Amino acid sequence: MTSLPSPVLLIVVALAVMAVIALWKLLLTAGGIGVGLWLTVHATADSPGVQFVVFAVAGLAVAVAMRNLSPFHRPVLSGHRDRFGVQARQEAVR
Repeated sequence: MTSLPSPVLLIVVALAVMAVIALWKLLLTAGGIGVGLWLTVHATADSPGVQFVVFAVAGLAVAVAMRNLSPFHRPVLSGHRDRFGVQARQEAVR
């Protein structure tokens, strides 16, 4: 079994720490959602319908968040107005 050299291990650890620092809100939110889902699934072990609804709502929330935060979402061109309306209008004119 080969071991990683110390400089490589230090670089990997430093990158992991920087990722945690940069993404702490995302990690905290994902952890909270995961704990909530886990608690709900274990509390309703005999009710697959409730479990399906819980996972469906969580999945829909993630899909909506991804769609709204996507850099490819063009609100003015799709007929919607939101916080990016001015910038998208300027890009559509160019």
